[in-house]
Amino acid sequence: MAVVMAGVHVRPDTELSFRSYPSQDRVTVALGDADGAVTLFLPRSDIDRLAGVLAQARESLSAVAVKAAA
Repeated sequence: MAVVMAGVHVRPDTELSFRSYPSQDRVTVALGDADGAVTLFLPRSDIDRLAGVLAQARESLSAVAVKAAA
């Protein structure tokens, strides 16, 4: 199995989209446009896992803001 790493900066104008494949119980999530997109292929269980990681990331930024305000 090959490992490929890619990075993308999500900015206010970055296209974010998904496509659902219900019969396969998965989605693809595209970050960026066709010329420079990163696409995630996610089964249902990994959608929940990614959502959890993003929620934790958001909370970590809020915790820093609270510390800074104190």
